[in-house]
Amino acid sequence: MSHTDIWIIRHGETDWNSERRLQGWKDIPLNDAGIEQAKNLCHHLNNDFFQVLPNHIYTSDLQRAYHTALPFARANQLPITTLPGLRERNYGILEGKHWSILQEYNVVREENLAIELDPATHQAESLQVFHDRIKTTLLALAEQHQNETLLLISHGGAIDMMWRAANRVAPNAPRQFTQRNTAINRLQISSDRQWSVISWADASHLPAKESI
Repeated sequence: MSHTDIWIIRHGETDWNSERRLQGWKDIPLNDAGIEQAKNLCHHLNNDFFQVLPNHIYTSDLQRAYHTALPFARANQLPITTLPGLRERNYGILEGKHWSILQEYNVVREENLAIELDPATHQAESLQVFHDRIKTTLLALAEQHQNETLLLISHGGAIDMMWRAANRVAPNAPRQFTQRNTAINRLQISSDRQWSVISWADASHLPAKESI
């Protein structure tokens, strides 16, 4: 049965990442560390990483994703197609605020877990709408590119929703993985829309995180 092989990478670091601020749809650029991560990612991917070079590169239409893909795209003379469907969750009026503000909406959960927001009050995407957007976007790409290899650059929350879609996990369940900036993930979607996770949250190419 035919399938689409999809490599998915989280964008490089931004100042709002380092400050632990909610970014959502705010178009925040890579910081110096993120630019360096994008260069290092390119080197890693070009060092015999792929058995089959991606046929297409897709990123969200936010610059932090696009500029993470750019060094690799230029090195391999591949165009980048931007897709709004690959964006991070829209956090509405909470964007720019510290992640800890989410604890106010569910004090039982820690800040890295999925938390529901009210679309009317917060002008934000509900978890289900976010999940469905990500799932629909990947299914459309898989249908368009059967028997091809894709490289996607997206966002931590969006990649989490891809994992949930693949594993049929509820959008509001606890997160199972931490996505470091430029962590690498891989899944396949068959022609009959069956999802298979091949590897997830691979950060072996990144320096070890310092203990706090």
